[in-house]
Amino acid sequence: MNARLLRAALAGGGVALGIYGYHLLRHDLHSSVPNALASIAVAWTFLAAGIVAWARRPASRVGPLMMLVAFCLLERKLQYSHESAQFTFGFLFGEIGLTVAFAHAVLAYPTGRLRSRFERVYIAAGYVVVVGASLGQLLFLDTKQTCPWSTAYCAEPRPRNLLLVHGDAGIFHAIRDAFTIGVYGVLGAVFIVLIARRVLNASPAGRRLLAPLLLGAVVLGARGVWAGVGVFVHQSANASGSFYWWQVVGQIAVPIALLAGVLTATLAKGTVADLVVELSHIAPGQVRDALARALNDDTLQVAYWLPMRRVYVDEAGRVVDLPEDGRAVTRLADVAAIVHDPELDPDLVESAGAAARLALHNARLQADVRAQLDKVEESRRRIVTAGDEQRQKIERDLHDGAQQRLVALALELRIAQRQLGQSDPELERVLSQAVGELQVAVEELRELARGVHPAVLTEEGLAGALESLASRTPLPVHIAAAPEGRLPGEIEAAAYFVACEAIANAVKHAQATEIRVCAEGRNGRLFIEVEDDGVGGARENGGSGLRGLVDRVEAHGGTLHVESEPGRGTRVIGELPCAS
Repeated sequence: MNARLLRAALAGGGVALGIYGYHLLRHDLHSSVPNALASIAVAWTFLAAGIVAWARRPASRVGPLMMLVAFCLLERKLQYSHESAQFTFGFLFGEIGLTVAFAHAVLAYPTGRLRSRFERVYIAAGYVVVVGASLGQLLFLDTKQTCPWSTAYCAEPRPRNLLLVHGDAGIFHAIRDAFTIGVYGVLGAVFIVLIARRVLNASPAGRRLLAPLLLGAVVLGARGVWAGVGVFVHQSANASGSFYWWQVVGQIAVPIALLAGVLTATLAKGTVADLVVELSHIAPGQVRDALARALNDDTLQVAYWLPMRRVYVDEAGRVVDLPEDGRAVTRLADVAAIVHDPELDPDLVESAGAAARLALHNARLQADVRAQLDKVEESRRRIVTAGDEQRQKIERDLHDGAQQRLVALALELRIAQRQLGQSDPELERVLSQAVGELQVAVEELRELARGVHPAVLTEEGLAGALESLASRTPLPVHIAAAPEGRLPGEIEAAAYFVACEAIANAVKHAQATEIRVCAEGRNGRLFIEVEDDGVGGARENGGSGLRGLVDRVEAHGGTLHVESEPGRGTRVIGELPCAS
């Protein structure tokens, strides 16, 4: 039997059972016509809404759950029959409809599936408790001694309880009162807390979808309070009548609201067509915003799957972890994962994701490129940093090793010159010449060490290193500005070598007469500028020195720019990221 025939059969069965239930209410329970019609109308509203929801959203279980509520409400009418088997069966399962089945349908909205383990345990326990309490009452309900319904009903020949074990009115009423307080009171309160928690944790868009849940909480909560109070306080006929009609209106409104929510989600799939059109002319970086607008979820995030690295990344290529804090995740195989409000219809999210698959694929490729670029830049930074560390090691080795030995040797030769030079003029000349050569070697070694990595840069920072560089330059060098505090070591080194290379080029090639150096921090960036008044004409890619500087600066996330018009001097501008 296909789904359409099954729905038709269930609809026919529900109508027939409703007509029979109306007969029982009128002729066995002696209810008034309005009350009997209202009772059947509630069940038929759930039935009709369930059939429509099932037909329009076959993947959702909300429709079948509303039909379950309908049949439980219609089955409830059997307990008013004077036929023993019908009475026993109707009494045993009669309380399921407006308690746990009702709560099940509302909590499972909009997908028809309970969202958490606690909700599943709560609903399962509800079914067990309701049926168990009804069975407990039947074990002690002797209909010849105790009439559970109205006086008019009890005047007729009473049905026999087929599950009676021992007739005891006191135990029967005790179980009935405990059932009323426990099911309508305790379980009803838990139901309200679950609804309130979902609404409070939802996004603004999710709260709009959860309006039927609020209505269900009000209806079931009011019924629970009324039933619980009725155990301890006598309720007048007028109050009971007013509450009855209020409950009828609320119980009819709940399935209508659930159906409206399901149909709204179905109609929302029309936005997927608009999404396809929008995605055809937007940049890959705007895919997330387009999906957020289509699904009406400002909190939506997109994580792109990189199969080679087996990780998810964001649009910037940074590795991200999918959340485990209650946010829903819809995975699009081998492309991306959409993190969204858990109240959104998963089918709608999947439809939007399928429509955006090509755009998401392009965005994923860009994210992959950014991730690879980040790895390359990180590798460049590591290489430059390792080079600087090696420079420092070489400088220390030269200073503490070869340079110190040469100085010690020069001192020993001086001593030898004083002791032996007076007796032998030729030896005096040779020793004096050797001492001079050693002093020249020491000076050259010091210059080499400074070129590798000046010790003053490590000890005094960029400002001290620039002053030392200016003092050793054969042209006048004016330090216009220099950082007062210390900066990260790799940033100081990069800025220093920019100044060294620019000054060296000005001295060797620019025919300059004056050089100006300015190093200052602005808006979290360090700007190092070296300007001369030479002949100009320098290019960024004109020599290995400037090309090496470009690589060094860019490795730290900075930029290097050369302004050098012929006849107007040269200006080298380096910009480096800096925390201070």
